[in-house]
Amino acid sequence: MRPTRFWATATAVLGLASAACWEQVAPQWFSQMKEQVAVQALEGVKPLPPPPGTIPLGGIEPRIDSPVPAFSPQAMQLANPVQATPESIERGKYVYNIHCSLCHGEDGRANLQTTPVAQRLAKNGMVPPSLAAVPGYTDGFLFTKIRYGKPQMPGYPQIPPADRWHVVNYLRTLIQKGN
Repeated sequence: MRPTRFWATATAVLGLASAACWEQVAPQWFSQMKEQVAVQALEGVKPLPPPPGTIPLGGIEPRIDSPVPAFSPQAMQLANPVQATPESIERGKYVYNIHCSLCHGEDGRANLQTTPVAQRLAKNGMVPPSLAAVPGYTDGFLFTKIRYGKPQMPGYPQIPPADRWHVVNYLRTLIQKGN
């Protein structure tokens, strides 16, 4: 290989390598995705109703029209159709760890020292509450709260209803363990 070609190749490789990690050199140039606020897809957008005369595959949950749906009598009276079997609790734990533990922590205490998202929310004045109050709520309240959210907590309608009931079953065991 001729020296000119060698230096041209080395310069090109070095240039590409340094361009690929510009963010490591000067993070103030551009804000990084990892430092941005997380936003749920279509957050705050009402879903389109199905066309007249049709029913979506799997049916549709009736919507609770209330300023705070979890406190409505309709929500409070919902009964959990899913038995609290070990399989249900394990499924609830799986779904909880995906969607809920980021803010509330794996133990449900929202400990700011062990939950980075809770710590960041606290800096903005929105401390996620501990789940210690769960035993005082009905299953329907918890199910509806997961679906619609509340002030300072997003709703999770994308979690299928059966999985939300599994999460309710898991929350009952999580809190019974003394957490």
